[in-house]
Amino acid sequence: MFLKTKQTTAPLPKPPTEEQMLEDLQLYHETKPLTSATGQTAESTDQSGEANNINDWWKLFEATLEDHREFQHIKQSLEEMRKKVQHTESELQAACDAIQHQLDHDLERLRTTMNG
Repeated sequence: MFLKTKQTTAPLPKPPTEEQMLEDLQLYHETKPLTSATGQTAESTDQSGEANNINDWWKLFEATLEDHREFQHIKQSLEEMRKKVQHTESELQAACDAIQHQLDHDLERLRTTMNG
């Protein structure tokens, strides 16, 4: 009574290879020295390392925020330029229409003068 319809779906993507997974792990791998050159213990190095990581993170965060603000400013400037271009385009079109109308009118006057 009911016919089954074939559903077409896109094939699933291939899983990453072991090599790709290892490459990804290397990108996110952090190494911390057990002791530094000054003889600090791993615990104190971890704390200063964490502080450095947090400072680095905040610097990156602030840089990203600044980039976002700059992007928004550029986007706003482009939008204003787009509106100006549209306004200029409509003014040019109106001027073209007025010139065309004047040409048509002058051509009509010429025809009546020539014929009559």
